[in-house]
Amino acid sequence: MHVRSSNISLAASLLLCLTLAGCNFGDSSVHLTGKVMYDGKPVPRGTITFSPDTQQGNSGHGSKAIINDGTYTTRESFGLVGGPHVVRIEGFDGVAHGDNSDGQILFRPHEESYDLPMESGEFDFDIPKSEKKSR
Repeated sequence: MHVRSSNISLAASLLLCLTLAGCNFGDSSVHLTGKVMYDGKPVPRGTITFSPDTQQGNSGHGSKAIINDGTYTTRESFGLVGGPHVVRIEGFDGVAHGDNSDGQILFRPHEESYDLPMESGEFDFDIPKSEKKSR
């Protein structure tokens, strides 16, 4: 029985090593930071969703980042793969109303294709004023 439990332990250790080696997001992920502006001003609160553009041949995991005082970072998530992405940005005024701490919508969700860098660094977004919220 001792030999059998050693073989199970060895197999489990090998499986763990292979799993960790195959799921190392740190080596292939790009981390971006930057500014998010609307009408020339920083977006107080919001979210950015990064989705690889499969129609342009990009694949991999997507990512999401929180906008806080006009800046964002993907370092709080797995990061993302570089290349073509569909990026969706939602912005709010940051003035809390009841249980909504993000506040009122500044503009309708902005969705656009971007060719993101293949290496970590800065990437800014500027939402055009024409993206006013619907009334």
